Amino acid sequence: MTMQLHQTPILDEHWQGFELARDETFRYVWIWQGSNIRLITLWIDGPDYAYEHGWCYPRDPELVAKAVADWDPETQDEPTGWHKRPTWPTRQAPRREENPHYNRPRCEHGSYFLDDGCRVLNCRDLRNHEDRTAAATPQGER
Repeated sequence: MTMQLHQTPILDEHWQGFELARDETFRYVWIWQGSNIRLITLWIDGPDYAYEHGWCYPRDPELVAKAVADWDPETQDEPTGWHKRPTWPTRQAPRREENPHYNRPRCEHGSYFLDDGCRVLNCRDLRNHEDRTAAATPQGER
């Protein structure tokens, strides 16, 4: 499945946003969402009232377009540059094993758990990750 980028974004009147790309399964559309832009994946042959995955970005359409252009949905779970993942479960690329470093666990704000942690104070995902790690560590190693 190769994602085909559109030279010029296509207006999506139903979602009041712009389709940036598509592949055999999904359309990749950005929509205004309050103080954010949300990139959403819409099933090509599915209902037009729900999306499968979503990522929130600052209100900069060019940033979202670049994230989609740089993304390989076949080997990369998620695009880059987002600051909130409002959908669950986390998307997993069909051939994610080809890019294990990129596909490491992230929190709901896009930070990799094992790097610098999350930039959001009291990140629920980071706290849960730390709790699970502490529970799995033998007492003498803490």
